[in-house]
Amino acid sequence: MMTKIIVFKKRKDFLRVAQAFYVATHNMVLQAAPSLSKMDNLFVGYTATKKIGNAVCRNRSKRRLRAVVREVLKTYAIPHVDYVFIARNSTASCEYSELKKDTIYALKRINKNFLDHTEDVVID
Repeated sequence: MMTKIIVFKKRKDFLRVAQAFYVATHNMVLQAAPSLSKMDNLFVGYTATKKIGNAVCRNRSKRRLRAVVREVLKTYAIPHVDYVFIARNSTASCEYSELKKDTIYALKRINKNFLDHTEDVVID
């Protein structure tokens, strides 16, 4: 069965994920939290603050993040975890390969942290 990527739209979802784990790289920040959904779909959010620049720059940053995530997430994501990708100033202008490398690094690191901290939890 093909896993779908579903995008967050509501602020409460972004706030919930922001309270859990995060990894910051030079070109982006990745946040992750346990999913509230029982479905095997991947829930993802993208954001860029006004500090990044004007609307053109913010939209370009989010477009680039979406492209990288489509390419990488199904391989490196773990089930029942929600992810939020936050753009930084360099997201719009960095090399695509560098952004992809940062994304893979952040996913691996956050998954390791996430699994290390949830080993003790017993799920029935």
